Amino acid sequence: MASTQRPITEATLNEASGEPAWKSTPSWFIYGGRDLNIPPAALSFLANRADSKETVVVNGASHVVMISHPDAVVSVIEHAASTQ
Repeated sequence: MASTQRPITEATLNEASGEPAWKSTPSWFIYGGRDLNIPPAALSFLANRADSKETVVVNGASHVVMISHPDAVVSVIEHAASTQ
């Protein structure tokens, strides 16, 4: 993944955005309990702020929970799709 990522630019940090989708679109949330990029407490805050319909914390998983625990991610996606 690192070989395909580009450095962030100043324009990215300063570009105005519209209304956040999480304010009007139902949300589901999954994150790793050992994320070293974004603190789990911050991820929990974001899930709560988005009024997540389901929040799954994968204990021991890192920032790339979709790589290390794909089955858990698929389960959340399937559950979200079945409730729409």
